Amino acid sequence: MKIDVLDSSGERIGKVGDLTFSFDGELTLSKFILVGSRWEEFLESIRFRPDMDPVFDGSLIKTIDEHVHLDTTKNSLKTTLETDAIPEGDIRLSEIMKMDIVDKNRKKIGRAIDIDFDIDGSVSMIVDGGFIEEKLEASGLKSDVDIIVPGNVISLLGDKIHLNVSEDTLKTTMEDALKSKEIVKARRERAAYRDVTKVRLFNQRPM
Repeated sequence: MKIDVLDSSGERIGKVGDLTFSFDGELTLSKFILVGSRWEEFLESIRFRPDMDPVFDGSLIKTIDEHVHLDTTKNSLKTTLETDAIPEGDIRLSEIMKMDIVDKNRKKIGRAIDIDFDIDGSVSMIVDGGFIEEKLEASGLKSDVDIIVPGNVISLLGDKIHLNVSEDTLKTTMEDALKSKEIVKARRERAAYRDVTKVRLFNQRPM
């Protein structure tokens, strides 16, 4: 979201400002929404110009290096002004990040602060707050660890994100993860070398 997106002619057409996801038992990436410069976004916010942000899906990405290169021209992209540009039922990342995450007993777990994409294309949430934050603070790793909860443990998306696992299950899984060799090494070396270690909960699908 910090690098420029270029069309097939090499023209800069913006940066990714938001993402949309579909949900059918599992969170799946759907669309990328581009934004222009701060000035362009300001003019749109005061309704001086229409909010016409280009939309594309991952199939149009040709390569990613220091830029995102698309295999099409800017003029061929649909925009947020078109009703069929974003599928009905899609939810935006900006909306997901405002929702509380609750366990299967409706106890608040935290909130999603970012989205993680795995090599197989699966989507997971990077979660902060609640008992997760307490556990990391107690371990002395608060700013050094991202806790990643897979999208396949989401049971419902509504006004909240509902998980199909309990807080106790999450706690047990997280405690085991924080004992891993990777985390022990990060804790030992954190004074000399700071880096973010990703801790993936439920490497296997939960029962």
